[in-house]
Amino acid sequence: MLSSDLLKWPVSVAMALSLLSCGGGAEGTKDAPAKADTLDTTAQGSESGLMNVGGKLFSIPSPVQTALLIRKAGLPYDKALPLPAESIDRLASKIQRALALGAFGADLAYVTVHKDGQRALSTLQTVQKLSGQLELSNAFDQQLIDGFKKSINNEDSLLRFSGSAFRSADQYLKNNNRDDVSALVLAGGWIEGMYLTVSRATEKSDPALSTRIGEQRKTIENLIALLEGADAEHASATLVVGLKDVLAAYQGVGNTYEFRPPTTDVAHKTTWINSVSTVTITAEQFKAIADKVKALRATLTA
Repeated sequence: MLSSDLLKWPVSVAMALSLLSCGGGAEGTKDAPAKADTLDTTAQGSESGLMNVGGKLFSIPSPVQTALLIRKAGLPYDKALPLPAESIDRLASKIQRALALGAFGADLAYVTVHKDGQRALSTLQTVQKLSGQLELSNAFDQQLIDGFKKSINNEDSLLRFSGSAFRSADQYLKNNNRDDVSALVLAGGWIEGMYLTVSRATEKSDPALSTRIGEQRKTIENLIALLEGADAEHASATLVVGLKDVLAAYQGVGNTYEFRPPTTDVAHKTTWINSVSTVTITAEQFKAIADKVKALRATLTA
């Protein structure tokens, strides 16, 4: 279980960068599968598994929750999976940089929960560079880097330091009406989180991982709607096509969802997500989805 500071998951950039673990999934659900993450540790009625972006409700899981699930499933940590830092040198457009920012945020969650402190630090430095290119550098200043170094062996502290910066970046984007950047960062984080899951999940069958992958049909639909709503100039059309290609691979995957109100322990500042998903997915369907995710991820820094 993580503290309430880590359980909070702000609406846009902080969510996309995935460093504020919501209380569902791997370690906070009493081993019950959960479909979505909460916005906060406080109960929010029937909408507690949703987030509000631009007046619309979306359900998008936390990549850090996925990273914890990967670790819990016993899949090996693979240093080769996260994006290499030098890949950002090829990025010239706002779209590419925003997607990469989200992806490196997911990578940061992955390496942090696997206790690779040095890789986490170098990944954060890459995030800092990208944020400067997107005019978000104030959220990732030297003070953050110094604090990160001091906590290099403390998983919760690393997440907490980073979460503070991402909340600042999130607020900046909302205050400056940069919903398009927020949506792209969110999409990049989701794509990378899925890639980190499917790249090793095919090597070891795990019901929880298969369930998490099978649940993502609605998430993809939400991302597409979010991107299309925020992209007035249709600059993200290629990305949307790629997401729709992944969505098509979900044809035939069965999914049922039962909402159960979350449980909040105020004294211990912990929330459990109790909603239950049941997914029916074959090995062939899983492979088809994995192949499409890998293909889409390859376009992030192409």
